[in-house]
Amino acid sequence: MNRKFLRMVFLVRTVLQYNGKFNREDIIDEILKRFKAYEDIEILRMDEYPISTFDKDKKAIKDAWKIDLECKNNLYYINTDFESVFQNDILNSLVFLSSINTDMLLPSYVITETRKNTGMEYFHTISSAIEKKLCLKISYFDYVTENENEKLINPYRLKQKDFKWYVLAKDINDGAISFKSYALERIRTIDILGKFKSDLSIDFETPYKDSIGMFTNEFPTKVVVEYDYRDGNYLKANPIHHSQKILSQKENRITFEFFIKPNEDFIMELMKRSWSLKVIEPIFLKQKIMNYWKLALERNE
Repeated sequence: MNRKFLRMVFLVRTVLQYNGKFNREDIIDEILKRFKAYEDIEILRMDEYPISTFDKDKKAIKDAWKIDLECKNNLYYINTDFESVFQNDILNSLVFLSSINTDMLLPSYVITETRKNTGMEYFHTISSAIEKKLCLKISYFDYVTENENEKLINPYRLKQKDFKWYVLAKDINDGAISFKSYALERIRTIDILGKFKSDLSIDFETPYKDSIGMFTNEFPTKVVVEYDYRDGNYLKANPIHHSQKILSQKENRITFEFFIKPNEDFIMELMKRSWSLKVIEPIFLKQKIMNYWKLALERNE
């Protein structure tokens, strides 16, 4: 951990802690107080925080972490209403890091998540290949056949879903599909090959515009579902999709509307709280979920 990184962590944490209440001078004073704990560590010690350095750190945070420290009436704040799971994870990680003491140990009151992100051993290699436009040869595990298949891919993007990372890449041997997603935890070996010419025509944004997760199949449509108050309040606090809105709240039930692709990832989100779920429309989605429940009942008789 170097001084600049620690400054950036403390800057985000301070603005978030006093969201909309501190001006620049207040923030600088607070960060210098936090650095007092590191005054015996030469490489981390900081006795002054010039405004020019503050502005550079603010820009670095926006460029590197896509977190904008906004200012209104000379008071700084962070809009935490992110659509990106990655931005939320970054923000949570920064709060987490700022709780670490000078011995790089977590406070005893912090209980960490035991579930791990998967495929992280290849994250650096793939991100470097994306930046340098390098073709990759991967051995990719098939969960159904339990075989490993060799793939030649041109990597373009990294995408996260839950605790999993995927690389969005062009399959060199399948020109019919603009790009495919490959789960990093299914990669068994990886080799870096030569450079490839980037295809600027590939659209990575539109396929995911009206969907969640990794699946891009199905056409976007209006979906109306209903939950009891307990589950409904959970969805209000943790929206499934940016199109989510409340249609009604009555008789201990909350009704939600989405405009979304009702694919596998969306269905999995709905069924996480299936004990109170009622699908109102579309009918084909209602029938599909009822069929899942029917098969589940037969398996558990």
